[in-house]
Amino acid sequence: MGKALHAELQKARRRHDLLICLAVPVVVYLWAGAAVPTGADELANAYSALLFALPVLNAILLPIVMALIASRLWDMEVKGSTTKLLYTLQSRRSLFAGKALLGTGEVLLMVTLEMAVSILLGRVQGYTEAFPAGPFVYTGICTLAVDVMLFFSELLLMLIFDNPLPALCVGIVGALIGLFSAFMPPLVSYFVPWGYFVPLSCYEVSYWDQATHTVTYGLRPYNWGLLAFTVVLAAVLFAAAWRMMRDKEV
Repeated sequence: MGKALHAELQKARRRHDLLICLAVPVVVYLWAGAAVPTGADELANAYSALLFALPVLNAILLPIVMALIASRLWDMEVKGSTTKLLYTLQSRRSLFAGKALLGTGEVLLMVTLEMAVSILLGRVQGYTEAFPAGPFVYTGICTLAVDVMLFFSELLLMLIFDNPLPALCVGIVGALIGLFSAFMPPLVSYFVPWGYFVPLSCYEVSYWDQATHTVTYGLRPYNWGLLAFTVVLAAVLFAAAWRMMRDKEV
């Protein structure tokens, strides 16, 4: 297991995977940093506004990013036609474990950096709202769960087609559908896994003052049921990807 992960890390250095992991937190910082809260009212709701908007941004970016990570993880073997050689050097279980661990680790790094950027924005822009530790941790857990689920779905597509194009197309189309689902009734959004970031969000607009353009955000109950379903779906996709690699003829 350790040797397989080490081998994947060496490949990742040549693919410059770290740049992809850094891209999302950089985009979050630039996007949220451009919308600097002004006035006491906005600063007093700044963390709530950020955690309300972050799932929408994730629904746009992360399905595509997960497709990129998964496709690059397996595309090297496909382009180099090294799959048969790899299977003679290490077991399929070892190869899959190395790629699954590396991919999950990259996703975890990305989510950690994204949430760290949210804290940094609060410090830099002087948010006066009390830091919402519970919703913050919940948002990070939900983001990680959806990302891992999407990653294994894209890895499964790579193993099926041995081509990055289907995975990338699904990621792009999924991002568009996920964005549209954010503005649909909640029941509809439950059928769009790429947009699960939004129904898992714990903030909603509770009040909108049209005269002063002031928005007040309120907490809504944590969606533990959908989070549990997302984790189960991620486990099912993980098992399907492993079975595909185990039974795939080369």
